[in-house]
Amino acid sequence: MFREELYYHFSSIASTNTVAVNMAEQGAEHGTVIHADSQTSGKGRGGRRFESPAGGLYFSLILRPELELKDLPLITLAAGTSLCSTLREKVSVPVMMKWPNDLYLHDRKLAGILTESGPVRCASNGRADFVVIGVGINMTTAPEQFPTELRQTCIALANVAESCPREEILLPQLVNALLRACQQLGQDKKALLAEWRTFDYLQGRSLRYLCHETELQATGIGLAEDGQYIILDSQGIKHRVTAGDLNPVKMIS
Repeated sequence: MFREELYYHFSSIASTNTVAVNMAEQGAEHGTVIHADSQTSGKGRGGRRFESPAGGLYFSLILRPELELKDLPLITLAAGTSLCSTLREKVSVPVMMKWPNDLYLHDRKLAGILTESGPVRCASNGRADFVVIGVGINMTTAPEQFPTELRQTCIALANVAESCPREEILLPQLVNALLRACQQLGQDKKALLAEWRTFDYLQGRSLRYLCHETELQATGIGLAEDGQYIILDSQGIKHRVTAGDLNPVKMIS
């Protein structure tokens, strides 16, 4: 559970994930939390920048999970499940998951997750030495704090929640939920993925899927048992989307 002695707060740093990875490499404990009020070089998937102005909740959690390598890619899904469930319970907002790492609220992006894993060492029986889960949630962030191209696609909790929770209260709740989800992934993967499916934002929606410069019109079918996402193209052919292919999947406006 959340431990104050493993909690590190910064007013502003380049990236909580960068600091967390560095600390993990130096032996930081399971459950260590790096929290920042803003990030100057927040990290998103595929090397993209994650905009992190003041008003958001930005933190990274160091895990040393007892998971087989084949289950490591599911940690992002486990994290998303726990965040959705906790925000729905504590803030009473209908948060959903846009596969594999974005939290959506009222058709706009509320939060993002970035998972990074450490080296696999023989001494740990083929398991990753550590995993870092980075989370960024728009809490009270105003639209004008984002670049112009993001202002119509992002949303903050304060825009829709009756009362936006204080970070010092919400953060430990989210960290505890993430720790429980990681444990559940090792104990009952099937149940965790079933819960993720109840938050699936893409299922049944019309999509554009871009892969290797080829564009497909498709419909979201749902999550596969291995964590990949299944779509159905206009010719009735199913495709399994891997994590590396997710980024081009865009909602049709």
